[in-house]
Amino acid sequence: MSYSINSDTKYATYNGHSYGPKCVITQEISTADDETRGKTISVNTFVPLEENECKEMEARRNAKPARELASLRRKRDSKLAKTDWMSNSDAPTMSTAWKNYRQALRDITKTYTSQMDAGFKWPDEPS
Repeated sequence: MSYSINSDTKYATYNGHSYGPKCVITQEISTADDETRGKTISVNTFVPLEENECKEMEARRNAKPARELASLRRKRDSKLAKTDWMSNSDAPTMSTAWKNYRQALRDITKTYTSQMDAGFKWPDEPS
């Protein structure tokens, strides 16, 4: 694992990825002039992220595809659940259009891993 800091820009680099600096309050000053008496002014400084903060951000970035796939599955499952009643034994026979729609929903994760994937579109619900 490699970690370095650019002292000019305050950017940290961890495993080849750059992370911008964070802003921290380094000093609070109480004002004394007549117009702002009793007010506190914060002095902010930009500092580079520490190695453990970069590790945490990298872990979140690496977990993003799994979160997006889980989100896609939850939405898909919700759409399937809305039509589950059609497959009950006491319901009228399900049309081919509805069977195809439900199959397309089940198959969507074979093609896409996120709703943000290029070309992603939910199948059209039959009328």
